[in-house]
Amino acid sequence: MQSKGEFTTFVFLSGLLIGIFVSLIGGGGAALYLGVLTSQVGLATAVAVPTSLIVALPALFFGFITQLKIKNVNFKIGNQMIIAAVPGIIVGTFSAQFIPQQLYNWIVGTIFLIMGAMVLIKYVHHSKQTTAGHQPWQAAFFGLLSGLMVGIGGLSGGATTAAGLAILGLTAVEAAGTATYVLTVMSTISLIGHLFTSTFAWQSGLVLMIGAIITPLVIRHLNLDKVNRVLTPFLGLIIIYFGIKMFI
Repeated sequence: MQSKGEFTTFVFLSGLLIGIFVSLIGGGGAALYLGVLTSQVGLATAVAVPTSLIVALPALFFGFITQLKIKNVNFKIGNQMIIAAVPGIIVGTFSAQFIPQQLYNWIVGTIFLIMGAMVLIKYVHHSKQTTAGHQPWQAAFFGLLSGLMVGIGGLSGGATTAAGLAILGLTAVEAAGTATYVLTVMSTISLIGHLFTSTFAWQSGLVLMIGAIITPLVIRHLNLDKVNRVLTPFLGLIIIYFGIKMFI
């Protein structure tokens, strides 16, 4: 049985590692915050979802700044998705409080499984992606879907954003970079709504957040390309694992 100190250290290190995931991968990595809060900390999903939003924002914002500096953010497509996402975020955020806990677990667990599969598929096919044209309605569709999932499931809906961007024709690096921008805006909007409707686990969230905040001190010493190649498939498998645990 873990002592309180060991548990706090585990949560802190989880925040640090997930922060690195988020900065490198964009969509998908932030879902691990929700996985840690539900399966490891033991929070109810309805509490873990809004807590994961406030924890993820520092790492998401840093990831966005990093991607912006290396010019991986496609603002045109990102803005199309954000505009379409707003109605979905509002509906998802305010309907989440009325969803029974068991159904909530099944919804989030299903999102995890789909998202983990998307991360793995994107990793396998990333070399085949090329920038191509797209129809505005496609960006609007993925934006609305992502907004709804972020509103209901917090950042567990983030891989929908990254996968949607990849399907729209962005390269792997462009999809990851643009996802950090879209998710930073969407999670901020959803968090504001949850502040009025939800309960937060501030103590557990703070420890995770501290780990995420010091991500910039660690990530600048890493070879980002090598880390990305190794951690992306691992991330997909971990997300699927968290999804399975939601059904148990």
